[in-house]
Amino acid sequence: KEVARTAGVSIQTVSAIVNDKPGIADATRDRVLAAVNALGYRPYSVARSLRTRKTYTLALVVSDIANPSFATMASAAEKVAQSLGYSLVVFNTHDDMQRESSHIQAAIERWIDGVMFVAAQDNMESLALLESSGIPSVAIDRIPEGYQGPSVTLDNCSAGDIAARHLFNRGHRRFGHISGPLRLRLARERREGFLSTLTELGIAADQCAVSEGNWECLSGCHAMQQLLAGAQHPTAVFSANDRMAIGAMSAAEEAGLRVPQDISIVGLDDIEVAAYQQPPLTTVRQPFAELATLAIELLLKNVMGEVASNTQIMVSPKLVVRQSTTYIID
Repeated sequence: KEVARTAGVSIQTVSAIVNDKPGIADATRDRVLAAVNALGYRPYSVARSLRTRKTYTLALVVSDIANPSFATMASAAEKVAQSLGYSLVVFNTHDDMQRESSHIQAAIERWIDGVMFVAAQDNMESLALLESSGIPSVAIDRIPEGYQGPSVTLDNCSAGDIAARHLFNRGHRRFGHISGPLRLRLARERREGFLSTLTELGIAADQCAVSEGNWECLSGCHAMQQLLAGAQHPTAVFSANDRMAIGAMSAAEEAGLRVPQDISIVGLDDIEVAAYQQPPLTTVRQPFAELATLAIELLLKNVMGEVASNTQIMVSPKLVVRQSTTYIID
């Protein structure tokens, strides 16, 4: 009202100019903007949200922001969101369902325009709550079993297949696999892709030992110790993520084994520190920045009521060969 009174125009004209709408004469626009600057006026986003029912805010729900993979995802998502005029709020669940439910309720109460969601567990409770509340959502990375809604994820079976073929083609015939938590669909798919390809290549089930981790370095260390406890240890190990692979490398060295001369190790993700291990870690790259970008693009189509041509996007993994794998010569 003060800006309108100072500039000698209506409140509606001030609103149109502040929101950069067309059809306003240049002289009028200049007079209103001069009044805006003189009075130090700033649009009040809460009031605007009450009127428009839009907050221009998106949310990213992740299981562990300390995980380098999710940190990369959040950074890329924030960059894309800002470029499109949106703010990004990050909720950290610590893989706790109660915390996840609390964050989802907070997103609903704050009128978040849309949510990108990394599930804490392999269920659809929170996604169903978002849907019933009318808030558009996209599942990213961890896609619950049976979920048919919008999603962006890695082709996890293909990732396991790539790791198996790489190690087999380097002459290895005794294998180990450090899986992620098998309560999660993506961990089961990575294991399935690895083991089914080994079977296809003629490797019997008893020639591949499997140990389960929880994505962290320490669990990879413990899992490798279990794999090495057998009478005949594997010469090649595929870890379902890089952090566990780094822990596995440490355990192998503590056991007196050289990487890669005595045992080859492949990770998955291609986090930044993978290239700076000793030796540098061979891994299957998961493009987290691309996942985040695709998820935001898909989410905003839903926010704007557009119909996306592909609502379930699967990104292809890529092998990155470094020095933690070598050839076995018979």
